[in-house]
Amino acid sequence: MQQEISTITSLTTTAVKGRNEKQSEAPNSDQELQHLFNLLKTREPELLRKLLNSCAALLLKDDQPAQALQLEKERFLVKTGRHLTSVHISQVAFFYCENKTVYLKTKDDRNHILKSSIEEIEHTVSPRDFFRISRQMIVSRHAIKKIIIWFNGTLRIDLQPGDHANIIISKLRAPQFRQWLGE
Repeated sequence: MQQEISTITSLTTTAVKGRNEKQSEAPNSDQELQHLFNLLKTREPELLRKLLNSCAALLLKDDQPAQALQLEKERFLVKTGRHLTSVHISQVAFFYCENKTVYLKTKDDRNHILKSSIEEIEHTVSPRDFFRISRQMIVSRHAIKKIIIWFNGTLRIDLQPGDHANIIISKLRAPQFRQWLGE
């Protein structure tokens, strides 16, 4: 554990120093960062939270836009005809891409077109509840009806609602998928 802390300390301090040299910020930010790392060694949860927040503020300050730190979405606004409808994340069965269009499929078997890409959706949904099983699909844990061990280390899953059956998970993603399910 001590070795991990010292590695993290050296990497983050190097990153902050490199950033400071480029932007010539005040030299006391390194001292503050080192002080926060010393607090980490005490293993107190509240101090750890403050440390992580301070490190993020130092490293991300002026380097990335504020929207880079997105929170998990609870709702998706979708267009249905001439109406806008808000779909709660608990009603989403899966997201899929077909003919370069991204769709949201609800548990009650409705399709809605989204303007977001699969990559953007992957970063805005909870990794606890959703898993990207392929380049074209992100599934909810609750939409999985059946998992079958398939050929050559792959898995086949059936989803509900049922128009997307026989989806194959590659042998590269299968171990991550099993771990996500709690194996």
